[in-house]
Amino acid sequence: MTVQTTLQLGTETSVVLCTQNGHVVLQQELHLGTASLARQWMRHTPPTPLDIEHAIEVTEDVLMPLAAKLARTEQLQLSGSGAALILQGVGATPDAPLHWSLDEMEDQFNRIAMVSQVRPIGHEALPTVPEFYAAMVIVRECLHHLRFGGVMVQA
Repeated sequence: MTVQTTLQLGTETSVVLCTQNGHVVLQQELHLGTASLARQWMRHTPPTPLDIEHAIEVTEDVLMPLAAKLARTEQLQLSGSGAALILQGVGATPDAPLHWSLDEMEDQFNRIAMVSQVRPIGHEALPTVPEFYAAMVIVRECLHHLRFGGVMVQA
């Protein structure tokens, strides 16, 4: 049995698509996107710890009802405009998928946390667009609360 879960991370909304042996078993729209989350909570450049905490809370509220519905898969597939933001933001090649384990995602998120706590953004070579930070919050929370061991990001 082959189960695959994809998050199509959009600007205003996103879609979670779960397939089993090539057949759709769950398709759910989430009222959560990179621009909508950034507009609502990423009010500073770079975002403050409080901005990030509010964004995490909103993201958790959207994701938690989904946790019981999803079949567990080891890896989340990430696509859409949010995936492109992440690839660009970390300087990855846009035509090759990027694989991060949960620990590697945490390492990336810790860089964001350091910048939010006034570490000069240039030390971490992170973008200044708030939508990038929103995308990272959403993906991190998906990994934690939907119990994925890693993510494959592809444009």
